[in-house]
Order: sequence, then C-alpha cells, then structure tokens
Amino acid sequence: MSELIELFKDPYERRARLVPALLVALPLLVPLVCVYGPRNPILTAVLGLLGGCGALYALASVARGRGKKLEEALVKEWGGMPTTIALRHRDSTALDSVSKRRYHEAFSSKLGIGMPTAEEEAADPARADDVYIGATKRLRELTRGGRNLLLKENIAYGFHRNMLAMKPLGVVACVLGLAYGLIIAKALQLAPLTFAPGKIAAPGLAAALTLLISLAFFVAWVFYFDKDSVRRVGFVYAERLFECLPSLQPTMPRKRTTKSTASSDGPD
Repeated sequence: MSELIELFKDPYERRARLVPALLVALPLLVPLVCVYGPRNPILTAVLGLLGGCGALYALASVARGRGKKLEEALVKEWGGMPTTIALRHRDSTALDSVSKRRYHEAFSSKLGIGMPTAEEEAADPARADDVYIGATKRLRELTRGGRNLLLKENIAYGFHRNMLAMKPLGVVACVLGLAYGLIIAKALQLAPLTFAPGKIAAPGLAAALTLLISLAFFVAWVFYFDKDSVRRVGFVYAERLFECLPSLQPTMPRKRTTKSTASSDGPD
C-alpha cells in the first residue's frame, strides 16, 4: 500500500509511468465501465479492488521496465544519451558552439570537473564520453527535486519514452477497442461474420465513446509517439539541465576521469 501511495504522490511516478500504462488500458476500460458498470456494481468493485491491491503499481512497473529496455536500445542507436551527445565537441545538432563552450566552462568552474578539449575528445572519444556521463550525473544529483521546469521536462522525457515502449500494447488495445465498439454498436457480428456500416451512424453512447477514444489513441500511437519525439524531448531536457549550472555554488575540484554507470537522463 505504501508503494501505491508513493505512486500517486510522486509527480514523476504518476505522470511518466502510471499514465502511459493507464492510456494503454483506456480503450478497453471505457466499454467495460460504460456497458457493464451501471448494471454490474460487482465489476466496478472488482476494478477498484484490483487498483487498491497493487494493479496500478504493477502497470506502472511494466511501463518503467519496458521504457528502460527501450532506452538501452535507443542509446545504442543514437550513440549515447541526449545529455552526452549535447556535450560532445563533434556534435553540432543539439547545441550551438557558443552554448556548448559556456556549459563546458560552467562544469569546470561550478563542479570542478575538467571537461575534455576537442583534441582530447577526438583522441579518446570513449574517455570523453565517460567524463560527460559523470558530469551529467553529478549535475542531476545537485539539481534533483529543486527546479520545477527541469522536473517537467524530465517527466516529459519519461512519459514519451514509456509511451513509445508501450506502443505495441497500445495499438493492440486500440484495435480490440475498435472491434468491441463495433460489436456493441451492432455494426459487427461475429457469428456469422457480418458487417453493417450503417449502424455506425447511431451507435449509442457507450459504442461512440469506445470508438472515438480507440480511434484517437490509435492515431496517436501510430503517428505521434516515435523515436524522434523521444529524442527531441531528451535534448530539451538536456538543455534545461545545463541551464541550471550558473545557479550552482562552486564545489571542490574533481578529477576529469569521473566515472558513472548512469544510463538515464533523469531519476527514472
């Protein structure tokens, strides 16, 4: 129960993990509630019981697990996390050269982490990336929980990543929702298999809601949530994170070879 309470209290947990999982189930939950809920209070009670017994936490865990697995594949495809890519001298797509130099200097002056020069990066790209990852991890530690705009961008990244990870399940749920919407509208009959498109003109409230929601989310899953959207949001988060550097108090110098095993842009 404590995990469930924390799930609703924490904005990241709620918006970046729980919401994607619930949106997957929405096309199937709508007809259940609309068709059977008013006539069958036991169903409503069972759904409430499942939520109270941890079904919501389980759904959020599934979204997080699939999201982390997807992120590992995206990092390999992109060649690094957006925060790492943005700090590379050799990359010119994420940040302009003036901002990149300013952030490098801020990492050195504020965090005491010596950033690689362009020549050092070219000579040993892996070591340079290790420094960028370690510097980013340290910056996240110092800015965790204190900046509303940064938290919003982190939530946006987690949400888009987890939505993309849940995309196959979401598409299947939408197809099932569309099929069930046609059935309760009596436009589709399974035995024998017949289709009467004229019935769609007056489907009834439950069928109309099911069809509209399933169709809307099907379009969103297919055309909006993709790798490019995750990458774009990731770079926006990286910029918001680096913009926090000027407000930090200088710390003791750290060695340039700072290492980190972090593989995530945010606290997820």
